[in-house]
Amino acid sequence: MTTRMKHLECEDNLPIDLIREILLRLPVRLLLQLKIVCRSWNSLISSPEFANHQLQRSTLTQPPPLLCWKVPKRAGDVMHCSSQSLILDRQHQPTTFGSHPADGKVIWGSCNGLLCLLQGYPFDTLTLLNPSTRSVSPSVPFECSHKCGKLVFFGFGYDILHDQYKFVMGCRGSSLITDSKVRSGAIVFTFGANPFWKTVDHPVFPYDIHGTSNGIFVSGTLNWIVYDPTISTSYEFEWFLLTFDLETELFGRLRLPVTRSRYDLSEMPPLQLHNNCLSVCYPTPHKPIICTLWIMKEHGVESSWTKLLAIPFDVGISPYVSVASLYISQDHNLLALNQSDGNFFVYNLRQNQLVSRVPYEHFGACLFLCQESLVSPSHYCGLKTIQV
Repeated sequence: MTTRMKHLECEDNLPIDLIREILLRLPVRLLLQLKIVCRSWNSLISSPEFANHQLQRSTLTQPPPLLCWKVPKRAGDVMHCSSQSLILDRQHQPTTFGSHPADGKVIWGSCNGLLCLLQGYPFDTLTLLNPSTRSVSPSVPFECSHKCGKLVFFGFGYDILHDQYKFVMGCRGSSLITDSKVRSGAIVFTFGANPFWKTVDHPVFPYDIHGTSNGIFVSGTLNWIVYDPTISTSYEFEWFLLTFDLETELFGRLRLPVTRSRYDLSEMPPLQLHNNCLSVCYPTPHKPIICTLWIMKEHGVESSWTKLLAIPFDVGISPYVSVASLYISQDHNLLALNQSDGNFFVYNLRQNQLVSRVPYEHFGACLFLCQESLVSPSHYCGLKTIQV
């Protein structure tokens, strides 16, 4: 028997169910390499069922996510690197970066290992990219109009009940403002073999978005930090979460853990995802603490907001920074982005000390956390996948 034939029959020594369970515990990059072991492994790892099982397990175990970005208004590639590699960044183990061609496209959402790329403005096409597998869907025409101009917010997420990916776009202004542009409704675009879009009602309560307009996907919902523009006091904003349920396609609102005055906060910190929970990192200048990180342990339950950590003064980090928490490793190293200078830093939570600073050359580019997965971008578009 030739060596090649031995490779093709390598799986006969173990039950296929056991092989599947073993493979599901491996990282995506290794699984992609193992596809060449034999035909049956290639077929198994390439199947949508295996991709879904791997995604479900990954959601529970929370491996280090990819960090993805694209410099706005510039031609070039979508860039990405492992969050774990930034934590381990040293002279002897430098961070490696991956890239994918994306001229003219901008990232506007991340969900289940897929990036949603938009081209043109008003938008001409939508494209799904999996940076882990380097596969991309053909571009889908975005044949719907809106009347909000550039004052829009976005979100990309997954409706588990209907097994559909959806892109949501709405007007940033309050629904109580007497403006026909706002009353026109939000747009929901559904990917599929026959993609379609429809208009849904905006929230009935007043809101406006300050800062980033990208929604964060978690537990079947998209989420944005907004404020109530009808409060007229000179000293305080009322901040809250604007939510959109991708199954019911209805908007809602949730309380944030802290309401801040203008004296303490000139710009709301960004909403982030931490271990599949929404998180907000509040700066606290002029106090013994630089910032505090809160997480919502159970989405939709306002009482589940919990203070996870606080970074004190005198640890080598400027007190006048806006911090975006990105990932906490198993050895208690926090990877965060200093939004004041655009550089990463690593802070050890057990030792309460700064471990390292990692330069980031693309100040102003919006970062997206992307779970590594095998999900095929074209499986949900009804079109053939393209390798890049």
